[in-house]
Amino acid sequence: VTGRAMELARDCFRVWGYRRIEEIIWVKTNQLQRIIRTGRTGHWINHSKEHCLVGIKGNPKLNRNLDCDVIVSEVRETSRKPDEIYNLIERMFPNCLKLELFGRPHNVHDNWITCGNQLDGVRLCSEELCRRYNTMFPNSKVEPWRKEQEAIVPVYMRGGGGSQPSSGAPNSGIATEDSPWIPPMAAPSTMQQPPGGGAWVPPSQPAHWFVPPAGQARWSWPR
Repeated sequence: VTGRAMELARDCFRVWGYRRIEEIIWVKTNQLQRIIRTGRTGHWINHSKEHCLVGIKGNPKLNRNLDCDVIVSEVRETSRKPDEIYNLIERMFPNCLKLELFGRPHNVHDNWITCGNQLDGVRLCSEELCRRYNTMFPNSKVEPWRKEQEAIVPVYMRGGGGSQPSSGAPNSGIATEDSPWIPPMAAPSTMQQPPGGGAWVPPSQPAHWFVPPAGQARWSWPR
């Protein structure tokens, strides 16, 4: 929270039954790694930091004294928090699920439950949560989501490269006409001169120079 919402955050803790135990400060920097001094979040003084209140309920098991209470990190998109805070929470509570409210697509992390009305669909990573969700909503079943699924890029099963797959090729991969160009994994085994006056390709062997008779080419390549 920002400085002007500190009292509201503490009241929220009391209503939810949490007890505040720590407070983490996020010092905001710009692309030059300098402290931001012209923020728009303060009424009287420009705010260059945000506060993260740490609260507990009951007596949970957690790792103590692993991190400090100051994070210095660059500001990015609106409402996007620094990646360091997720890592800090993961180290404090490594063996449990985490919940983030009012999240956006850039806030989604593994082992976290992110809720928000700006997310693009339902993505559940936990198999247990998928089972509960499918039981509650049988008409819109989901499968466990993995981050690697979004890392798939167009792949051509045949040699070469280019922006289009070979026509009629049964193993042309998942490429489409709008797919980006993927460079080939390796160069062709032999470099040949393309027919029809195409681009010139240098030979793989050095040329043998000689003085030709008058009226003939000045040089030639070995055949």
